[in-house]
Amino acid sequence: MRFDGKRVVVTGASSGIGRATAVAFVAAGARVIATARSESRLRSLAAELGGPPRLTPLVADVTDAASVGTMAARVLQDGGAPDIVVANAGIGLDALLVETSEEALKSVFETNVYGVVRTLRCFVPGMVARGSGRLVLVSSVVGKRGIPHYSIYSGSKFALHGIADALRAELSGSGVSVGVVCPASTETEFADRRLREGPRQKPVRPGRHTPESVARAILRMAGSRRREMVLTPEGKALAWANVFLPGVLDRFLARMLVGRKT
Repeated sequence: MRFDGKRVVVTGASSGIGRATAVAFVAAGARVIATARSESRLRSLAAELGGPPRLTPLVADVTDAASVGTMAARVLQDGGAPDIVVANAGIGLDALLVETSEEALKSVFETNVYGVVRTLRCFVPGMVARGSGRLVLVSSVVGKRGIPHYSIYSGSKFALHGIADALRAELSGSGVSVGVVCPASTETEFADRRLREGPRQKPVRPGRHTPESVARAILRMAGSRRREMVLTPEGKALAWANVFLPGVLDRFLARMLVGRKT
């Protein structure tokens, strides 16, 4: 799949899925604007990939509306609305709901929900004015079905599906489309850097993806008009069971992730 000359904004591009996505788009011929909080990591990525126009690093913190606005103004000034926006920046939280502090609750929603909205609303008007564009939101399989220890994280990812559904209707006929990618566990720094509160009762299963495999899925989504892509057979089975066997799934998850001590 080629994206020759397409301008692509990728948030959370300093590590993990975001970094792999930026690398994959550059390899596919795109001109990538990579954003994240870490200036040093972005500069390292840009040096690795040859710098502008192949990859342009722009520091931005999606939890700060002013920071996102400054980044977006630079993107729009340099070449107008991007062709593709990948809203990937996110933070995890491993905690039972009753153990979740107010600070952790706010941190997760500030990044995973508000950060996505702040990013999209900067670029959607220009895309609509041009009559084309593709928005890709990176959710999770737990945005299709919540699991114990990830109630707040699941809620933040569920929110992305509601936003995407509403946005598709709002953008109907505009030429701008919305897709959501739902990975399962991924072997990245994300797992090591997620917030944790309270005692761990169950280990989380090891990653089912590499960042590169998720990046390839994101590129497939970006090059299509698909609404949603749930990755891995296990992820698809979880989503299916939640629709057709929710009570059975409740009992299974309670036994596997809550009832048995480590």
